[in-house]
Amino acid sequence: MPTARATRRHAGMPAGLRNGPVYMDYNATTPVDSRVLAAMMPFLDTHFGNPSSSHHYGDAPHAAVARAREQIAALIGAVPDEITFTGSGSEADAMAIRGVAIAAIDAGVDRPHVITQPTEHPAVLAACRYVQRHHGAQITVLPVDDHGLVHPDALGAALTPRTVLVTVMHANNETGVLQPLSQLAAMAHQHGALFHTDAAQTVGKVPVDVTALGADLPTAVGHKMYAPKGIAALYILDGSTRSP
Repeated sequence: MPTARATRRHAGMPAGLRNGPVYMDYNATTPVDSRVLAAMMPFLDTHFGNPSSSHHYGDAPHAAVARAREQIAALIGAVPDEITFTGSGSEADAMAIRGVAIAAIDAGVDRPHVITQPTEHPAVLAACRYVQRHHGAQITVLPVDDHGLVHPDALGAALTPRTVLVTVMHANNETGVLQPLSQLAAMAHQHGALFHTDAAQTVGKVPVDVTALGADLPTAVGHKMYAPKGIAALYILDGSTRSP
């Protein structure tokens, strides 16, 4: 029988963590918090309607989505209209990178230039390769130092008049190193480029203010902070180029 100490230790712990080895891969994914699950349950049963429906069954889900958008905006210092929900962080990253590159081409930029760095999440690197292969974009992969940091001088040397986007993650998912985003973003803006950051590992863990960071297109991911998988968001600064 479980001891009183074990019972107290397991109180509130997800069932999947109670009898297995110690779980230390929270950067990959977190269990769903019981409070998150409780908040979701009414919308999996009673309020099951499509939030875009104009009838009674869409009213409560529509209001819930609006509240969620307000909460995410407040978390990162944004306004609700700047939050676009996506099905994953990978989708949000792709929407930002592909959207900016395609919009630049539509605006007449020949071979738009995108800058990134080698320790990005695979979703970012894959999106960069996609716009290179399918849209003729030029990709520059900046070097990092022994700590995995991008040096601002390296970014400064890589920026060109055709640079439309710089994408550098906020915190690395394996090392935890924090990039000097505000400095990198300021340099990108001086050259007329937008700045995207995969902030999956920082939103909800450390204070994130999109204005202070200078991020035009940061990605936030639910399952990194005790929400279910399949929930993410892309902040799109009002006035930035939006993906189709």
